[in-house]
Amino acid sequence: MMNRRRNRRIGLVLGGGAARGWAHIGAIRALEEAGIKPDVVCGTSIGALVGAVYANGDLDWLEEWVGHLTWQTVVRLLDVRLSGGLLGGRKVIDVFANQFNGRGINELQLPFTAVATELDTGREIWLSEGGVVDAVRASIAIPGLFTPIWHDGVWLVDGGLSNPVPVSAARAMRADCVIAVDLNHDILNGRDLGGTIDTVLREAPEGAAFSSRSAPGEPPESAESAASSTPDEPQPLLRRNGKRFPRWLQPAGQASTDVRVAPPPSARVPSMLSSIAQSIDIMQVRITRSRLAGEPADVLIQPRLGGMGIFDFHRAEPAIAEGRAAVQYMLPAIRAQLGIE
Repeated sequence: MMNRRRNRRIGLVLGGGAARGWAHIGAIRALEEAGIKPDVVCGTSIGALVGAVYANGDLDWLEEWVGHLTWQTVVRLLDVRLSGGLLGGRKVIDVFANQFNGRGINELQLPFTAVATELDTGREIWLSEGGVVDAVRASIAIPGLFTPIWHDGVWLVDGGLSNPVPVSAARAMRADCVIAVDLNHDILNGRDLGGTIDTVLREAPEGAAFSSRSAPGEPPESAESAASSTPDEPQPLLRRNGKRFPRWLQPAGQASTDVRVAPPPSARVPSMLSSIAQSIDIMQVRITRSRLAGEPADVLIQPRLGGMGIFDFHRAEPAIAEGRAAVQYMLPAIRAQLGIE
Protein backbone atom coordinates (compact mmCIF):
# COMPACT_ATOMS: atom_id res chain seq x y z
CA MET A 1 0.00 0.00 0.00
CA MET A 2 1.33 3.44 -0.91
CA ASN A 3 1.96 6.08 1.70
CA ARG A 4 0.52 9.57 1.40
CA ARG A 5 1.58 12.81 3.04
CA ARG A 6 0.38 12.77 6.62
CA ASN A 7 -0.51 16.46 6.60
CA ARG A 8 -2.99 16.09 3.75
CA ARG A 9 -6.53 15.70 5.08
CA ILE A 10 -8.56 14.07 2.29
CA GLY A 11 -12.19 14.98 1.71
CA LEU A 12 -14.36 12.78 -0.49
CA VAL A 13 -17.34 14.59 -2.04
CA LEU A 14 -20.10 12.51 -3.61
CA GLY A 15 -22.46 14.42 -5.90
CA GLY A 16 -26.16 13.94 -6.55
CA GLY A 17 -27.65 12.17 -9.54
CA ALA A 18 -30.31 9.66 -8.42
CA ALA A 19 -29.65 6.19 -9.90
CA ARG A 20 -26.35 7.36 -11.35
CA GLY A 21 -25.14 7.44 -7.75
CA TRP A 22 -24.26 3.77 -7.86
CA ALA A 23 -21.15 4.98 -9.72
CA HIS A 24 -19.94 6.24 -6.35
CA ILE A 25 -19.51 2.63 -5.25
CA GLY A 26 -17.06 1.96 -8.08
CA ALA A 27 -15.25 5.24 -7.42
CA ILE A 28 -14.74 4.40 -3.75
CA ARG A 29 -13.57 0.89 -4.63
CA ALA A 30 -10.95 2.26 -7.03
CA LEU A 31 -9.68 4.71 -4.43
CA GLU A 32 -9.40 1.93 -1.86
CA GLU A 33 -7.48 -0.26 -4.31
CA ALA A 34 -5.04 2.62 -4.83
CA GLY A 35 -4.52 2.88 -1.07
CA ILE A 36 -6.38 6.18 -0.77
CA LYS A 37 -8.75 6.52 2.17
CA PRO A 38 -10.67 9.76 2.82
CA ASP A 39 -10.64 11.42 6.22
CA VAL A 40 -14.06 13.08 5.77
CA VAL A 41 -17.05 12.34 3.54
CA CYS A 42 -19.70 14.74 2.23
CA GLY A 43 -22.63 14.00 -0.05
CA THR A 44 -25.69 15.40 -1.72
CA SER A 45 -28.81 13.35 -2.51
CA ILE A 46 -27.76 9.85 -3.63
CA GLY A 47 -24.21 10.89 -2.77
CA ALA A 48 -25.34 11.45 0.81
CA LEU A 49 -26.89 7.99 0.92
CA VAL A 50 -23.82 6.21 -0.49
CA GLY A 51 -21.52 8.38 1.63
CA ALA A 52 -23.39 7.56 4.83
CA VAL A 53 -23.29 3.84 4.06
CA TYR A 54 -19.55 4.08 3.36
CA ALA A 55 -18.90 6.08 6.51
CA ASN A 56 -20.78 3.37 8.41
CA GLY A 57 -18.52 0.64 6.99
CA ASP A 58 -21.31 -1.02 5.01
CA LEU A 59 -20.19 -0.56 1.39
CA ASP A 60 -20.01 -4.34 0.84
CA TRP A 61 -23.64 -4.65 1.91
CA LEU A 62 -24.73 -1.81 -0.39
CA GLU A 63 -22.90 -3.18 -3.42
CA GLU A 64 -24.49 -6.58 -2.93
CA TRP A 65 -27.97 -5.05 -2.42
CA VAL A 66 -27.90 -2.85 -5.51
CA GLY A 67 -26.48 -5.72 -7.55
CA HIS A 68 -29.71 -7.66 -6.99
CA LEU A 69 -32.08 -4.84 -7.87
CA THR A 70 -34.42 -5.44 -10.80
CA TRP A 71 -36.84 -3.05 -12.43
CA GLN A 72 -39.70 -4.83 -10.67
CA THR A 73 -37.96 -4.44 -7.31
CA VAL A 74 -37.42 -0.73 -7.91
CA VAL A 75 -41.10 -0.21 -8.77
CA ARG A 76 -42.16 -1.94 -5.57
CA LEU A 77 -39.80 0.19 -3.47
CA LEU A 78 -41.05 3.48 -4.92
CA ASP A 79 -44.36 3.86 -3.09
CA VAL A 80 -46.66 6.09 -5.13
CA ARG A 81 -48.66 8.77 -3.33
CA LEU A 82 -50.47 12.01 -4.14
CA SER A 83 -49.42 14.28 -1.27
CA GLY A 84 -46.14 16.21 -1.30
CA GLY A 85 -44.61 14.16 -4.09
CA LEU A 86 -45.26 11.32 -6.49
CA LEU A 87 -43.13 8.96 -4.41
CA GLY A 88 -43.17 8.61 -0.66
CA GLY A 89 -39.73 7.00 -0.39
CA ARG A 90 -40.63 5.33 2.89
CA LYS A 91 -39.93 1.79 1.69
CA VAL A 92 -36.49 2.72 0.40
CA ILE A 93 -35.57 4.54 3.58
CA ASP A 94 -36.76 1.62 5.70
CA VAL A 95 -34.16 -0.60 4.01
CA PHE A 96 -31.37 1.74 5.04
CA ALA A 97 -32.88 2.54 8.43
CA ASN A 98 -32.56 -1.12 9.34
CA GLN A 99 -28.91 -1.04 8.31
CA PHE A 100 -28.07 2.15 10.24
CA ASN A 101 -29.97 0.83 13.28
CA GLY A 102 -30.72 4.26 14.76
CA ARG A 103 -27.14 5.54 14.64
CA GLY A 104 -26.32 9.21 14.84
CA ILE A 105 -23.91 10.90 12.45
CA ASN A 106 -21.37 11.24 15.28
CA GLU A 107 -21.37 7.43 15.62
CA LEU A 108 -20.21 6.79 12.05
CA GLN A 109 -16.67 5.58 11.40
CA LEU A 110 -15.84 8.72 9.38
CA PRO A 111 -16.89 12.36 9.82
CA PHE A 112 -19.87 12.87 7.53
CA THR A 113 -22.06 15.70 6.25
CA ALA A 114 -25.21 15.50 4.13
CA VAL A 115 -26.42 18.53 2.18
CA ALA A 116 -30.09 19.50 1.92
CA THR A 117 -31.98 22.65 0.87
CA GLU A 118 -34.46 24.66 2.91
CA LEU A 119 -37.63 24.75 0.84
CA ASP A 120 -38.92 28.17 1.94
CA THR A 121 -35.68 30.14 1.52
CA GLY A 122 -33.46 28.05 -0.75
CA ARG A 123 -30.72 28.07 1.87
CA GLU A 124 -28.11 25.32 1.72
CA ILE A 125 -28.25 23.22 4.90
CA TRP A 126 -25.36 21.07 6.13
CA LEU A 127 -26.48 18.15 8.26
CA SER A 128 -23.54 16.91 10.33
CA GLU A 129 -25.39 16.11 13.55
CA GLY A 130 -28.45 14.09 14.50
CA GLY A 131 -29.75 10.85 13.06
CA VAL A 132 -28.16 9.44 9.92
CA VAL A 133 -31.47 8.37 8.40
CA ASP A 134 -33.08 11.78 8.89
CA ALA A 135 -30.13 13.54 7.24
CA VAL A 136 -30.09 11.19 4.26
CA ARG A 137 -33.86 11.30 3.84
CA ALA A 138 -33.79 15.10 3.69
CA SER A 139 -30.90 15.16 1.24
CA ILE A 140 -32.63 12.85 -1.27
CA ALA A 141 -36.04 14.55 -1.22
CA ILE A 142 -36.19 15.49 -4.91
CA PRO A 143 -38.98 18.09 -5.28
CA GLY A 144 -42.06 16.73 -6.99
CA LEU A 145 -40.89 13.13 -6.60
CA PHE A 146 -40.20 12.62 -2.90
CA THR A 147 -41.98 14.33 -0.05
CA PRO A 148 -40.13 17.11 1.81
CA ILE A 149 -38.85 16.41 5.32
CA TRP A 150 -39.75 18.49 8.39
CA HIS A 151 -36.50 19.14 10.29
CA ASP A 152 -35.87 21.63 13.09
CA GLY A 153 -38.90 23.73 12.17
CA VAL A 154 -38.34 23.91 8.40
CA TRP A 155 -39.11 21.82 5.34
CA LEU A 156 -36.02 20.33 3.69
CA VAL A 157 -35.66 19.02 0.14
CA ASP A 158 -32.92 17.66 -2.09
CA GLY A 159 -29.49 19.24 -1.65
CA GLY A 160 -29.04 19.24 -5.41
CA LEU A 161 -31.12 22.42 -5.62
CA SER A 162 -28.38 24.36 -3.85
CA ASN A 163 -25.14 22.36 -4.02
CA PRO A 164 -25.08 19.18 -6.15
CA VAL A 165 -21.35 18.56 -5.54
CA PRO A 166 -20.68 20.01 -2.06
CA VAL A 167 -16.98 20.85 -2.22
CA SER A 168 -17.58 23.75 0.16
CA ALA A 169 -18.84 21.38 2.86
CA ALA A 170 -15.65 19.32 2.65
CA ARG A 171 -13.54 22.48 2.91
CA ALA A 172 -15.50 23.45 6.00
CA MET A 173 -14.55 20.07 7.48
CA ARG A 174 -10.89 21.10 7.06
CA ALA A 175 -10.17 18.94 4.03
CA ASP A 176 -6.85 19.96 2.44
CA CYS A 177 -7.33 17.85 -0.66
CA VAL A 178 -10.88 17.46 -2.00
CA ILE A 179 -11.66 14.62 -4.38
CA ALA A 180 -15.13 15.20 -5.84
CA VAL A 181 -17.29 12.91 -7.95
CA ASP A 182 -19.61 14.74 -10.36
CA LEU A 183 -22.28 12.52 -11.94
CA ASN A 184 -23.88 15.17 -14.15
CA HIS A 185 -21.37 16.58 -16.59
CA ASP A 186 -22.51 14.65 -19.69
CA ILE A 187 -26.06 13.62 -18.86
CA LEU A 188 -27.66 15.86 -21.49
CA ASN A 189 -25.92 13.93 -24.29
CA GLY A 190 -23.98 16.92 -25.54
CA ARG A 191 -27.01 19.19 -25.57
CA ASP A 192 -26.07 22.85 -25.92
CA LEU A 193 -27.24 24.76 -22.84
CA GLY A 194 -27.16 28.16 -24.48
CA GLY A 195 -30.77 28.78 -23.53
CA THR A 196 -32.29 29.54 -26.95
CA ILE A 197 -34.83 27.27 -28.53
CA ASP A 198 -32.69 26.46 -31.54
CA THR A 199 -29.80 25.24 -29.37
CA VAL A 200 -31.75 23.52 -26.62
CA LEU A 201 -34.38 21.64 -28.60
CA ARG A 202 -32.99 18.55 -30.20
CA GLU A 203 -34.66 15.41 -31.46
CA ALA A 204 -32.40 12.48 -32.29
CA PRO A 205 -33.25 11.05 -35.74
CA GLU A 206 -34.19 7.41 -35.86
CA GLY A 207 -31.09 5.26 -35.98
CA ALA A 208 -28.81 7.84 -34.35
CA ALA A 209 -26.10 6.30 -32.20
CA PHE A 210 -24.87 8.02 -29.05
CA SER A 211 -21.81 7.02 -27.06
CA SER A 212 -21.23 7.89 -23.42
CA ARG A 213 -17.54 8.21 -24.31
CA SER A 214 -18.05 11.08 -26.72
CA ALA A 215 -16.46 14.39 -25.87
CA PRO A 216 -18.74 16.59 -23.74
CA GLY A 217 -20.66 19.08 -25.83
CA GLU A 218 -20.15 17.17 -29.09
CA PRO A 219 -22.95 14.63 -29.71
CA PRO A 220 -22.20 12.08 -32.43
CA GLU A 221 -24.14 12.66 -35.59
CA SER A 222 -26.34 10.05 -37.18
CA ALA A 223 -25.48 8.75 -40.63
CA GLU A 224 -28.46 10.67 -42.00
CA SER A 225 -27.49 14.04 -40.51
CA ALA A 226 -23.79 13.53 -41.30
CA ALA A 227 -24.40 12.88 -44.98
CA SER A 228 -23.24 15.77 -47.10
CA SER A 229 -25.71 17.65 -49.29
CA THR A 230 -25.66 17.10 -53.02
CA PRO A 231 -24.66 20.07 -55.24
CA ASP A 232 -28.26 20.47 -56.40
CA GLU A 233 -29.57 20.87 -52.86
CA PRO A 234 -29.44 24.22 -51.05
CA GLN A 235 -26.99 24.25 -48.14
CA PRO A 236 -28.96 23.98 -44.90
CA LEU A 237 -28.77 26.54 -42.13
CA LEU A 238 -26.70 25.52 -39.14
CA ARG A 239 -27.62 25.86 -35.50
CA ARG A 240 -25.55 28.13 -33.30
CA ASN A 241 -23.47 25.20 -32.10
CA GLY A 242 -22.40 24.47 -35.70
CA LYS A 243 -24.54 21.35 -36.07
CA ARG A 244 -27.24 20.83 -38.66
CA PHE A 245 -30.87 21.09 -37.66
CA PRO A 246 -32.68 17.74 -37.45
CA ARG A 247 -34.67 17.36 -40.65
CA TRP A 248 -38.05 18.04 -39.04
CA LEU A 249 -36.65 21.14 -37.34
CA GLN A 250 -34.94 22.55 -40.45
CA PRO A 251 -36.17 26.07 -41.28
CA ALA A 252 -38.24 26.22 -44.45
CA GLY A 253 -35.91 28.58 -46.34
CA GLN A 254 -32.29 29.61 -46.06
CA ALA A 255 -33.24 33.14 -45.21
CA SER A 256 -35.60 32.04 -42.50
CA THR A 257 -34.60 31.58 -38.86
CA ASP A 258 -38.08 30.71 -37.62
CA VAL A 259 -37.97 27.26 -36.02
CA ARG A 260 -41.50 27.34 -34.60
CA VAL A 261 -42.66 24.28 -36.47
CA ALA A 262 -44.90 21.46 -35.32
CA PRO A 263 -43.22 18.20 -34.33
CA PRO A 264 -43.58 15.30 -36.76
CA PRO A 265 -46.57 12.97 -36.37
CA SER A 266 -44.27 10.25 -35.02
CA ALA A 267 -43.02 12.44 -32.16
CA ARG A 268 -44.70 11.57 -28.89
CA VAL A 269 -45.33 14.08 -26.14
CA PRO A 270 -42.91 13.35 -23.27
CA SER A 271 -44.52 11.62 -20.31
CA MET A 272 -44.83 13.41 -16.98
CA LEU A 273 -42.00 11.43 -15.39
CA SER A 274 -39.82 11.90 -18.46
CA SER A 275 -40.37 15.66 -18.39
CA ILE A 276 -39.62 15.81 -14.67
CA ALA A 277 -36.49 13.69 -15.09
CA GLN A 278 -35.14 15.77 -17.95
CA SER A 279 -35.91 19.01 -16.12
CA ILE A 280 -34.03 17.74 -13.08
CA ASP A 281 -31.08 16.84 -15.31
CA ILE A 282 -30.95 20.35 -16.79
CA MET A 283 -31.15 21.89 -13.34
CA GLN A 284 -28.41 19.66 -11.96
CA VAL A 285 -26.05 20.42 -14.84
CA ARG A 286 -26.49 24.17 -14.61
CA ILE A 287 -26.14 24.38 -10.83
CA THR A 288 -23.19 21.97 -10.77
CA ARG A 289 -21.27 23.95 -13.36
CA SER A 290 -21.89 27.19 -11.50
CA ARG A 291 -20.90 25.88 -8.07
CA LEU A 292 -17.79 24.04 -9.27
CA ALA A 293 -16.61 27.13 -11.16
CA GLY A 294 -16.59 29.10 -7.91
CA GLU A 295 -15.61 26.23 -5.59
CA PRO A 296 -13.39 23.84 -7.56
CA ALA A 297 -12.25 20.52 -6.20
CA ASP A 298 -8.57 19.59 -6.19
CA VAL A 299 -9.43 16.52 -8.26
CA LEU A 300 -12.73 16.18 -10.13
CA ILE A 301 -13.92 12.69 -11.07
CA GLN A 302 -16.52 12.63 -13.86
CA PRO A 303 -17.92 9.20 -14.79
CA ARG A 304 -19.54 8.94 -18.23
CA LEU A 305 -23.20 8.35 -17.33
CA GLY A 306 -25.01 10.10 -20.17
CA GLY A 307 -26.94 6.98 -21.14
CA MET A 308 -28.33 6.36 -17.66
CA GLY A 309 -31.63 7.81 -16.40
CA ILE A 310 -32.41 8.96 -12.89
CA PHE A 311 -34.73 5.98 -12.31
CA ASP A 312 -32.34 3.31 -13.63
CA PHE A 313 -31.56 1.98 -10.16
CA HIS A 314 -31.55 -1.56 -11.56
CA ARG A 315 -28.49 -0.78 -13.72
CA ALA A 316 -25.95 -0.82 -10.92
CA GLU A 317 -23.31 -2.91 -12.67
CA PRO A 318 -22.49 -0.50 -15.53
CA ALA A 319 -22.71 2.50 -13.20
CA ILE A 320 -20.24 0.95 -10.74
CA ALA A 321 -17.90 0.09 -13.62
CA GLU A 322 -18.00 3.68 -14.89
CA GLY A 323 -17.24 5.05 -11.44
CA ARG A 324 -14.26 2.74 -11.10
CA ALA A 325 -12.96 3.61 -14.58
CA ALA A 326 -13.28 7.35 -13.96
CA VAL A 327 -11.16 7.18 -10.80
CA GLN A 328 -8.55 4.98 -12.46
CA TYR A 329 -8.27 7.54 -15.25
CA MET A 330 -7.65 10.32 -12.73
CA LEU A 331 -5.26 8.40 -10.46
CA PRO A 332 -2.15 10.24 -11.72
CA ALA A 333 -3.75 13.57 -10.77
CA ILE A 334 -4.83 12.22 -7.38
CA ARG A 335 -1.35 10.89 -6.63
CA ALA A 336 0.17 14.20 -7.64
CA GLN A 337 -2.15 16.09 -5.28
CA LEU A 338 -1.36 13.75 -2.39
CA GLY A 339 2.38 13.51 -3.04
CA ILE A 340 2.18 9.79 -3.72
CA GLU A 341 5.02 8.38 -5.78
